Amino acid sequence: MTQELEAARPPDRDTLMTTELVPEQILPKVMSTFGLTAAYVFIICWVTGSSVMAGGGWTAIPMWVLGILTFLIPAGMAVVELGNLWPGQGGVYIWAYRTMGETWGFIGGYLSWVPVILNAASSPAVVLQFLLLAFHTELGLTTSIILQLVILWTVIGLALAKLAANQKIMNVVFVVYGVLTLTIFICGLLFAVENGSATPFSWSEATIPNFAVAGFLYGTVLLYLLGVETPYNMGAEFLSVRRSGPRMILWGSTALVAIYLLPTLGTMMALPGDGIDPVTGVIGMLDVAGFPGLMEICAVVLAGIIIVALMTYQVAYSRLIFVSGLERHLPRIFTHLNPRTRNPVTAILIQGVLSSLILVGLYSQSSMANVTIYLQGGLSTVWLLSGFFFLIPLIVARKKYADRYENEQFWRIPGGMVGVWLVVIVGSIGTVGGIYYSFVTPWIDVPAGTWMTWVGGISLGMFALGLIVYVFGRRSAHKTSQEDSLAHLAVFDLTKSAEEETTK
Repeated sequence: MTQELEAARPPDRDTLMTTELVPEQILPKVMSTFGLTAAYVFIICWVTGSSVMAGGGWTAIPMWVLGILTFLIPAGMAVVELGNLWPGQGGVYIWAYRTMGETWGFIGGYLSWVPVILNAASSPAVVLQFLLLAFHTELGLTTSIILQLVILWTVIGLALAKLAANQKIMNVVFVVYGVLTLTIFICGLLFAVENGSATPFSWSEATIPNFAVAGFLYGTVLLYLLGVETPYNMGAEFLSVRRSGPRMILWGSTALVAIYLLPTLGTMMALPGDGIDPVTGVIGMLDVAGFPGLMEICAVVLAGIIIVALMTYQVAYSRLIFVSGLERHLPRIFTHLNPRTRNPVTAILIQGVLSSLILVGLYSQSSMANVTIYLQGGLSTVWLLSGFFFLIPLIVARKKYADRYENEQFWRIPGGMVGVWLVVIVGSIGTVGGIYYSFVTPWIDVPAGTWMTWVGGISLGMFALGLIVYVFGRRSAHKTSQEDSLAHLAVFDLTKSAEEETTK
């Protein structure tokens, strides 16, 4: 059997890609299991999603459960298997490239990358709203945009530091995140015990998902569960992909569920559905259920947590631009690493510039709160499409790389091809449902036509950007040979060797 598989294998099938070879040589391995778990939570978890969900009442609970079963679990199982099969820098780009070809690899990588632009354009407004809540003040539009840019470029500055330093920050703030989550839940619970639940409890609503009334909540849930594959963008920087990857998904998903469900419950118990702000409600409930000053303190704390989450985003997603440069989808400049921090400086900076342009362009056209949600709707629609680039590769990989499954020991989805097909079908149904409900059902109180216009326009703009990047980036990158485009990285190899010799 093994001989037949070897004979059927294409001669160039296992040739290492540049992105599987170069990052392993020049990037430091610093991401521990705990650090990866923290990064996983920061990338996926936006506790403000609990505000949106709590506004939908008790029907939010079965929607959370449904999203976890139909998307988070299938996605987690898929990325662990593919990450173990190809544990290199670039994650979904490598997986799609190895199973679907180079062009599809770029499309999958782009769809997985573009959310960082939309998220970085919208999240500074969320940080600012929490700070305004804490200090009980309001700002004009121009001042608001300026402060959002200051927040964004503060994040960019943090992201330019060494990954090891950023990991220490993530680890500490991750613990703070847990404490904040428990504070919100306990305050809400104590309030409900004394006064009764502010959102009247209903067994039917709390156990049966109602798509006719609250279908939009399913699209919202999937948005707040997206990003499972993202830590694998930094595969070459894991201390051990095959050991830490499965633990990261298991422990990170457990923490994720707790951080979402507990504040959702706490907020609903303290505030009626029509009194929950879709952005700040998860902290605003402490004004009712907490002691004086607690809301203000927690608002500042959560603003800081979001800044760290944005920093984690910038770090993780910049690796996809670096990989695109290595694979010559982008010019050589995007492979530039800072000699001291080993960070892809140009990649991080270009993400900041693009997000700044979107931030200024969109927030000058509408209210801060509305545009924040419009951007999140567009983000959800585009990002969900990237899920097919780690679901479909599962089926191809099992057939095309059957010899590796037979001869290597690593975690894979149990149940053979039946298990794989179950994961792919359930994950695909969840993904399609999320795209539908993200696009056609407004997440805020605006007409459906207005919602679809904004979300559709943002999504089309991101696709147009992708086409421009593919055509002009590829043309520019191919003006330089592969050897010349990578020549400047040789110094990192030499530096690393010299450091090792000095250590000896």
